[in-house]
Amino acid sequence: MKHYIGEIETYFGESEVSTMIKFKTDEHPEEHLDMLASTFWGIDGSQAGDGTVNMYDFGDRMTSAGRWQEVDADTYDKLKIIAELNQ
Repeated sequence: MKHYIGEIETYFGESEVSTMIKFKTDEHPEEHLDMLASTFWGIDGSQAGDGTVNMYDFGDRMTSAGRWQEVDADTYDKLKIIAELNQ
């Protein structure tokens, strides 16, 4: 299993907030981060956007997967301030 940090981008109208997370996966990290973005607010968001970027509509806000980077297990464990998402 590999360790990653990544961003979930949330859009409230014209404002954007990036939330840093950490996650582990054996899958491709971009696909896994996209899946985490699709359920970031606790419910499945409906697919939105123009197809070039996966966007998920949660009514008053939209999310998408942002950048990601692989980190070693020791670094991952030391990043206590960043929330870990699992699914």
